[in-house]
Amino acid sequence: MILNLNDPNSIVAWWKVLPERHGPQLRAFAHLRPQFAFAIRAAMRAIKSDPMLRPLYERSVLAERAAQQRLEAATENIEQFDPRMAA
Repeated sequence: MILNLNDPNSIVAWWKVLPERHGPQLRAFAHLRPQFAFAIRAAMRAIKSDPMLRPLYERSVLAERAAQQRLEAATENIEQFDPRMAA
């Protein structure tokens, strides 16, 4: 699949392949490459407003939150094990 970050339809098609990973990647692209931010925002609006994609979007957000919580818990465990690792 070829991803065109200037085309919201291409972005939506790419996001649908693996929403749990592509959602965070799109946010990073929008932040790191501002020239694509407009198309990425348009694609995310399309995803959120599409009744067929909305449940997939919601599941991907929940999966991302769960992954973030696991990361925080793992970091906390490392800091408890080795205080030198604390920030």
